[in-house]
Amino acid sequence: MTLRMMRSSALMAMLALLLSGCLGNSIIDDPGTVKRLGDEPQKTIVIWHTYSDEETILFEKEVIPAFEAEHPGIVIESVRQTHNQEYHSALQARASAGKTPDIIRMDYTWIPVFAQRELLYPIESFPGYAEVSDQLQGRMMNTNRYAGHVYGLPLNMTTKAALYNVQLLEKLDISEPPTSFAETVKLAREHGYSLGMSDVDLWNSLPYFFALGGNLADPSFSRTEGYLNSPASVSAMKELLKLHKEGIINPWLLKGNADLWREVYAPGRFLMIDEGPWYYSILLNIANTEVDLLQRTKPVPFPSDGEYRSIMGGESLVMTKGARNKEEAWTFMSWMANKQTQLKLMDAGLIPANTEAFEAGRHSDNPVIRYLAPYMEGIEDAFYRPPIPQWNEIEKLYNTAMEDIFMRGKDVEETLDDTARKMDALLGSS
Repeated sequence: MTLRMMRSSALMAMLALLLSGCLGNSIIDDPGTVKRLGDEPQKTIVIWHTYSDEETILFEKEVIPAFEAEHPGIVIESVRQTHNQEYHSALQARASAGKTPDIIRMDYTWIPVFAQRELLYPIESFPGYAEVSDQLQGRMMNTNRYAGHVYGLPLNMTTKAALYNVQLLEKLDISEPPTSFAETVKLAREHGYSLGMSDVDLWNSLPYFFALGGNLADPSFSRTEGYLNSPASVSAMKELLKLHKEGIINPWLLKGNADLWREVYAPGRFLMIDEGPWYYSILLNIANTEVDLLQRTKPVPFPSDGEYRSIMGGESLVMTKGARNKEEAWTFMSWMANKQTQLKLMDAGLIPANTEAFEAGRHSDNPVIRYLAPYMEGIEDAFYRPPIPQWNEIEKLYNTAMEDIFMRGKDVEETLDDTARKMDALLGSS
């Protein structure tokens, strides 16, 4: 054996002795106190949301600190985004690339398409799921289901209400606005007033279409043929167009140069507009608001002579498939859905999806109930957009049809027939 070989053998023997000793006994007195690779003293959960200014302040200054005080091992990182179609597309792109946050607060209509593309993580197997979901409003909970799994927890819900101009009501000697849309139209026509539909897109025009007797689809939203283009729907759309041409439905609708938020409390011509509760939660927090909105406007459930009063909105918390700390993310999601948290969020004008919080808030002395009560009442008869992956495309088809009818002068019946065929092709029922 050469000298080099002898040295190599001795070195290997020494290493073997050291390794065997290390395996049996640690040279560290307390191994549990040493941070190992992958260990973190705190877990950070990143949430993306589209809260308004007022809602974000409450969320970041009160809600998150309260959670972190109860769960010192979890840190919440809040990232505010802008709610628009670009955000929807960007989210899908980032999720496909595995670059998402842990939790997203998203419009409930977005959930099916994200779930279909396997970008979300199902939550029904987490501990306590049954107890948490049982506390939440059933129909909103159903909007979070897709293909046998549940992907989110409804966080808040909303609808649109009719906001009446109190000065004009007093001028007409009316203390309570009509509950019928036909009665509202009659008042406007007889006295030269207007009703402020703010746009022809689905969110803004659908309440008026419904109020006149129109419909979109069958109850399961599997077919639009015979519903969107039914005689009743064609009649409703023609009447809506006629009312616009008469100036009863927002004469500036296609010009976009009327400030309806101001017009509804001004002594002008707008008897009523429709808007979400953010009208009040935003304007009541502006220091230089020129009038007392709760004296000059009167919110009531949207008047209707159809099946629905208005359209249902709301957001859910979903967990992304790439969430790093799923157990901690679930802890935060379920905490956000509890009664006390949802009552706190109600301070910013958000209607709770938690049924106990909803009832408690409805009968509370919280100042926001002065304007939230009609919205909470209107939820009972609101149209819930269906939990289908094709909804975004369905909505685009509706919007295009409205633009064709109102802006391009296309025939109502032909346009609705064509739109129903296209929608059914998407739904797979043609």
